[in-house]
Amino acid sequence: MSVAVVGSGFSGIAVAHALIARGIAVTILDVGETLDDRRSAVVSRLHDLPTSSWPPEDLRFLNENPTLGRHRLPKKVHFGSEYIYASDRSFAPIESGASSRLPYPTFAKGGYSNIWGAAVLPIAACDMSEWPVSRNELEPYFREAARLIPLTGGEGNLDESFPSYKERLGQIDAGPQGEALLTDLASARGLPEEFLYGRARLAIHTESAQNILPCNGCGYCFTGCVRGSIFSTEPSLIGLIDRHQVRYESGRFVDEVQEDSDNVRVTVIDSRSLQRDVLTFNAVFLASGPLSTTRILLRSRRLFERVVLLKESQKFVLPLLRLRAAKTAIEHPSVTLASAFIETKVPAISDHWMHAQIVPMNELILRGMPVPGIRLPVARSLLKPLLQRTMAAWCGMHSDHSAAVELMLHSGATDRSVMRIDVRRSREARVAAKAAANHLAREGRKFKTLFLPRFMQFSEPGSGTHCGGSFPMRRQPRSDFDTDLLGRPFGWERVFAVDASVLPSIPGTTLAFSVMANAYRIGALAPLGAM
Repeated sequence: MSVAVVGSGFSGIAVAHALIARGIAVTILDVGETLDDRRSAVVSRLHDLPTSSWPPEDLRFLNENPTLGRHRLPKKVHFGSEYIYASDRSFAPIESGASSRLPYPTFAKGGYSNIWGAAVLPIAACDMSEWPVSRNELEPYFREAARLIPLTGGEGNLDESFPSYKERLGQIDAGPQGEALLTDLASARGLPEEFLYGRARLAIHTESAQNILPCNGCGYCFTGCVRGSIFSTEPSLIGLIDRHQVRYESGRFVDEVQEDSDNVRVTVIDSRSLQRDVLTFNAVFLASGPLSTTRILLRSRRLFERVVLLKESQKFVLPLLRLRAAKTAIEHPSVTLASAFIETKVPAISDHWMHAQIVPMNELILRGMPVPGIRLPVARSLLKPLLQRTMAAWCGMHSDHSAAVELMLHSGATDRSVMRIDVRRSREARVAAKAAANHLAREGRKFKTLFLPRFMQFSEPGSGTHCGGSFPMRRQPRSDFDTDLLGRPFGWERVFAVDASVLPSIPGTTLAFSVMANAYRIGALAPLGAM
């Protein structure tokens, strides 16, 4: 039996592991773009060096980010490169009339796992009301997904609604600001019952592995981890290739799939030569991310000029001030992704969880602050008492209270279709986000924290890459855009969509872990034996 998995990100690696566990031969089709040679050489050179030995010119080079200082939230880049965002590929043309920052597909080897925030929580039952599978049904697959990733965290009361599904969690330094916040949360009195907190659950290696060094708390998480400590699916993929458990074909852009009674024909475009080819498999699992999978399915059924909406999790950043000062991640290098998680429900809005990742003051935040001369030592010295009390909350709302991303596929003048991406902002989403921010502000006083809703900044729809639901799973599919319990569209039997494109709703909490669990579920249950 020949089975193809399209994509090498979170869902691709998860479904590949599920299929391998069944003894099925897997071919991974991937464009597989990688960091340019110059930056890769610098990363390799710094891999084994302590931070204190990094040449300043190398650090400046990897720290480049042209989106900083534009009075809006900066974009994550990978060691100074924007190759992650596939906005201008000739084999996959994109257009938009929007002037704001758009969500883009990625064709990177490992997908968005190269630049994610490493935050890991399972979706809660109350956030799955539209799903045709229950949280209990997903439990075994959360456990399988947890085996594939490292996980740090613990303490607090997150486990009451968000189990870790792992017996032992690693420990990393939350930094002085993070530790002080966690202490104040633990001693707070009068917090609502549905107000959970804990040390951030992060997919970070704390032990050496295949060309991976444990986290040393260098503080450059947002630049990229030269040690490979932040989990990425790329080392997992390399391991599968080295063990001959998968066949990996890079440079393969999947344009469309067509199913007949015996096989699936996959039309691919070579990303370098632009030559087209047709490959044949017994079954295909689409794991290329919600934008690319949506594109493939629209193209496959010639569903041109049809508006498709991607649900998203509305993101916003909320600055906060702490009563007591503590050293920042600049003064005391430590992980800068998140120190603590706060999960809360806002009764005035709904029963859905709102998620907040509390980040210490770090170099990226400082460089993005609209303060004249902020990079000068004298300015930092004068502002030190304020900076040591300042942190930031990266917050997410459930898709019921969020904006949306609008997709449409044009047939195009050539044989390459053009995908149009636009955003649908929502006044109601911003009202809900402000209500959530005010809720945090009221409760924050109980743990010596002043959240500042007046200074909140909204992320553009979809720019946090927490989006999906264009082909949602249904117990009884009815529309052209519904899939069944196993992500199969159009009444097909051999094509399975397994990424966020099939999630009926998007939680305000983290997304990657739930995507991996659902992809593993589909890979484990897909009826391939009779094919």
